[in-house]
Amino acid sequence: MSGAYPYTLKKLIETFSLLPGLGEKSSTRLSLFLLSKPELCEILGELIKELPYRVKLCKFCRNFSEDEVCNICKNENRDPHTLCIVENPINLSHIEETGIFNGYYFVLHYLLSPKDGIGPKELGLDHLTYLIKLRDIKEIIIALSPTLSGEATASYILEVLKNCPVKVTKIACGIPMGMEIQFVDPLTLKKALFGREVLKEK
Repeated sequence: MSGAYPYTLKKLIETFSLLPGLGEKSSTRLSLFLLSKPELCEILGELIKELPYRVKLCKFCRNFSEDEVCNICKNENRDPHTLCIVENPINLSHIEETGIFNGYYFVLHYLLSPKDGIGPKELGLDHLTYLIKLRDIKEIIIALSPTLSGEATASYILEVLKNCPVKVTKIACGIPMGMEIQFVDPLTLKKALFGREVLKEK
């Protein structure tokens, strides 16, 4: 379909098609919409150009931040001895919205997936053990989606922490097996956080 369009428009459609969840039809609609909005194109262009240079990983939790330390890690009113491990910033934001958790976070950005070349190194677990010592963490909450990859990653983290003097808990299975945390309603997520399962005592 995009072969009938001018080169620049065609390339834009093809580029949008590389994004997750966008096929050719959605990419075409989006491109044609932007074509009629030159001011929006300029704003988007500037934001996209700056994105990889302005947004980095917080040096403590690895959440996205424009500063060396993110706003959550800067907040000294949070519980300094509790750390919640999440897969990605989307899930972190979802947990924050419940208003229940007041500790700090550690963002993996991936789940173990050997077929995709994602092993322990990509999860940044060396930094996790450093953070536990730095902040004198007493409890680790593993808040990963109950998928096969999530369960495998949780088991691996538990193995890594077996010699650390920390309590390790996992959010309760009020979350259906196979469902991603970002799609769980806030009430269910609150119950899962409250009813977390103890995996390891100190």
